[in-house]
Amino acid sequence: MDKQAAEIRGHLNQLFGLTVIDMVPIDKGWLNVKWRTDTDRGPLFVKYYHPDRYKLHSRPERKNSIEQTLRIQNGLNTAGIPCPKVHSYKGQHILETPSGSYYTVLDWVDGHTAQAGCLTRSQMYELGLATGRMHQWLRSVPMPDQPAWKPDQNAYWQEWKVNQAKAQEAGDEVVLEWLRRSQEIVRSMDIQMFAAAPTGWLHWDLWVDNIVLHDQGVAGIVDFDRMTVAYPEIDVARAILSGSLKDGQLVQETASAFMEGYRVYSVTPDGLLYRAMSMLYLIESLWWLRTEVRAKSELRGLLGRFVEEMHWIENHWTSLPDRLACL
Repeated sequence: MDKQAAEIRGHLNQLFGLTVIDMVPIDKGWLNVKWRTDTDRGPLFVKYYHPDRYKLHSRPERKNSIEQTLRIQNGLNTAGIPCPKVHSYKGQHILETPSGSYYTVLDWVDGHTAQAGCLTRSQMYELGLATGRMHQWLRSVPMPDQPAWKPDQNAYWQEWKVNQAKAQEAGDEVVLEWLRRSQEIVRSMDIQMFAAAPTGWLHWDLWVDNIVLHDQGVAGIVDFDRMTVAYPEIDVARAILSGSLKDGQLVQETASAFMEGYRVYSVTPDGLLYRAMSMLYLIESLWWLRTEVRAKSELRGLLGRFVEEMHWIENHWTSLPDRLACL
């Protein structure tokens, strides 16, 4: 066991009186270290916040933000929404070891994750139910005055030009073509349609790696680190793309099952899904259609999947309203 794990192990015993039997590393995520931690009181999930990623010591506002989202997550758990309980000590959910390492402790969720596009109809229905319940409950949580993100074409073009300059510098003709296509899509968007979208808390990272499943449904939604206030319907678009886009086709049966479940708890006015997909593209095309992403992923694995989703939206842009209206 490495030094970090050994210190956290001792700290868990000191704070909670837990006897740690084993800590097995989980190979997911960037920089942060995660363990399945078997204790005398059952399994737990422990996450260490790597200082090079979150810089919590130098960014107290970031630490406060994560503490708030962990508190909200614990409220969701108490309300019966499938997500793990977050353990606290003296009211704090982010714990600090004597050497200054930050970590958090959650209940372990038994289950498995699925490959993108491979969720079953019953799993997508339950995910829709859970997402709808989550959004319904989150509407009771006070919000800051301003959302963390809002549609802004001027801000989009500033960042788009940075991506273009980097692609030109690298001589990356593939990404330059991606950017030409994204330019066409965003220029054709009616930004006014977003004015009707309600703001609120959302998970903001609702994709297959953060959805723990059992054979018939959803065991738990995990990883609320990016939770913020923006537009909750973005969660709907992200979940459907991640769970139902398979081999370049949106699986109608599972996408419809998600919406069927979601509608049990949340209202879905006409045009919501098209609006949500458009917002998602406005955000994520800047994240994924970049030379750095292409160089790191080589169009394989995690990052390549997100590029594929952006291209699916582009390829079906003109028919997207009709394609999504029947879900």
